[in-house]
Amino acid sequence: MKYKVFLSVALFILPAFISCLFSQDTVQAKIIFGIRFNANYDFQVKRDDNFRIIHVTPLFSVKYKHHNIYFGPQFSYIFQLVPPNNIIYEQHTRGLNIGYRYYSAELVKNLRLFGQLNYAIFQIKYKEYQLGPPYTTYIKETKVENTISLGVDYSIIKKFHLFTGLGFGSYHAIFLVLDNLTLTSYLGMEYYF
Repeated sequence: MKYKVFLSVALFILPAFISCLFSQDTVQAKIIFGIRFNANYDFQVKRDDNFRIIHVTPLFSVKYKHHNIYFGPQFSYIFQLVPPNNIIYEQHTRGLNIGYRYYSAELVKNLRLFGQLNYAIFQIKYKEYQLGPPYTTYIKETKVENTISLGVDYSIIKKFHLFTGLGFGSYHAIFLVLDNLTLTSYLGMEYYF
């Protein structure tokens, strides 16, 4: 049974990879600067450190051929756990977002796939309550979120792009150590100068 599933998946994916290898590459070989606006929704799957978060990131990007590097500030909103436990999060936080994106050749007119590595650093603040003294403890933690994802980029006009993607990652300082699995989804727009 596993052999049949593997064979059927390979028969669907292999032609897509072969067409990417032999498709005509029309990417310009010059450095292009751009701005990007991104909105991410992340949530952890593991229950002991489970908070949902929305990141809004205005980014500056540099593109060369199929490569894109981006960086900028990050504004985040943390949803409180329901039902609330003994931890109450401050809902707004700021941080820094950096990343790398690799684009495929165009699959169809104006449509490309991309792979993305994203790294975000932000600080969360929360109050932890307990029954005995000191009753309330204020805690600050620096979180490092790193994700890997696949997405689709569509060029509406020559310099204006819309994109969306799905991926996974973790809140561990070392890239993709999956001690707490984080699922991520995002959508955004980008403009090249």
